[in-house]
Amino acid sequence: MVPEDVYALSGVADPRLRPGGGEVAYVVWWIDGEDKEYRSAIWLTAADGSTAPRQLTSGAKRDSSPRWSPDGTRLAFTSSRGEQKTSQLYVLPLEGGEARKLTDLKEDPSELAWSPDGTRIAFASRVRDEGYEEEDERKRAPRRFTRLNYKLDNVGWTGDRRQHLFVVDVDGGETAQLTSGDFEDSSPAWSPDASDIAFVSARDDDWDTKLASDVYLVASAGGEPRRVTAGDGGCGSPIWSSDGSTIAFTYSEGTLDWPRHGQVAVISPDGSGMRVLTADLDRNCTPHPPLREPAWDGDRIVFAIEDGGNTHVYSVAAAGGAPERLVGGEQSVNGYDAAGGTVVYTATSATSTGELHAVDKQLTHHGAPFTQAHTFSEPERFTARSEDGSEVDCWIVRPTAFEEGRRYPTLLSIHGGPFTQYSTGFFDEFQVYAGAGYAVVYANPRGSSGYTEAWGRAIRGPSSGEGPGWGTSGTRTGSRQPARSARSTTSSRRTARATSSGRSRASSVRSCTTTSMRGSSTHRRRTRRRSRRRS
Repeated sequence: MVPEDVYALSGVADPRLRPGGGEVAYVVWWIDGEDKEYRSAIWLTAADGSTAPRQLTSGAKRDSSPRWSPDGTRLAFTSSRGEQKTSQLYVLPLEGGEARKLTDLKEDPSELAWSPDGTRIAFASRVRDEGYEEEDERKRAPRRFTRLNYKLDNVGWTGDRRQHLFVVDVDGGETAQLTSGDFEDSSPAWSPDASDIAFVSARDDDWDTKLASDVYLVASAGGEPRRVTAGDGGCGSPIWSSDGSTIAFTYSEGTLDWPRHGQVAVISPDGSGMRVLTADLDRNCTPHPPLREPAWDGDRIVFAIEDGGNTHVYSVAAAGGAPERLVGGEQSVNGYDAAGGTVVYTATSATSTGELHAVDKQLTHHGAPFTQAHTFSEPERFTARSEDGSEVDCWIVRPTAFEEGRRYPTLLSIHGGPFTQYSTGFFDEFQVYAGAGYAVVYANPRGSSGYTEAWGRAIRGPSSGEGPGWGTSGTRTGSRQPARSARSTTSSRRTARATSSGRSRASSVRSCTTTSMRGSSTHRRRTRRRSRRRS
């Protein structure tokens, strides 16, 4: 790859199963090289692969967030069309006809959720201060923010643009704002009888410094929100069971105590009986970036986890029990859906930009023209051992035109976060480096997600009597060894091979790395010491 090739990239995301219809709506994205903007359209295909995919919306700009009506006859989605400066909410009848615009918002709608009877759609959107009527920011009057939470990357100012919940009538187009105030509200989910909407917010007086979030309920006709969870951690993505007796949600224990694994939990709507279902898995069940809310499928809850560089799909019974892996392998899942025992997902691999899959087959080939026209370097996984014996997952991407015995400059890439992971998905940046003649080495050292919680917390400084931190624990509490049930068979075999052949693989990597360093032997020794400290 060369840098200009990024304008030919495309991929798929956000698959949603049609209720009872055996079809999947999903998003195909690409890049407009002339306008330097992302574009996307919604496509439709059979969940069993019996029909070819077909494009459903124009994708003139960005069509996204496909959400089926409960009876499967209509599809809601967001779209920016014509001269609109923001996206709006549309509904498309599948039997034929034009998409109908339901909203006229000043900010983009998101997190669409149909009411169980198909008459209303709840969504989240920001509510801007009147000062934004002046489009020239330099001419706006000064504003004063009194909360620490006042701005977000890729979003901009939020202190005078708080996000709240809305409900729009599908037939009449009337929009009602359900929540208000100096709070951030998200993730609406209807109760089965449509009387309440569960959502996520933080509404204590010190919400911006406490940094907890809770599941709340608000009447779908409007009213004062009432808190369901206990305010002792981070809650997200609530979704109701079909009988309305249980709310599943994601949960991270503690406040100002990062990092902690995100878990899948359940609770009664009255706030009683909270149970964490995934603690024994010892994996982060809230991948970054977020994929979607957990999905109820009968009496089980389907969710995603980070696992040793991969992102996999699991399920767990709402009544409790051992989680079961549904989708594994050396890949990074970036979207999924489950209903009636059918599971579909979108995923990328090291040499694929992303396709739609059922568990037993690939359903799309949108990226084939790009991948067939380019040569990629397959990352090689290997294991490095720190001085205390801890094993670190590492990868090397060799130059695309690699020749044994030649010397190549090598880039050591370190991920940020730190509680995130380098994944096994497609990474165009590394392929561009490889195409330019560089080798790239990267790793998931202590502090990374995708391993045990102790592995992620090992870099914490001394805190609450938990030991010295910063990866120096003499008891190796930061061990990254995964729970056997959480690592796929394929991945286990690859790790075993990497360990058994560690000497030859490590020697190859050292040769590729150290021969690129033209400095003195003192420089090489300092570099090795820094690398050991990072690991």
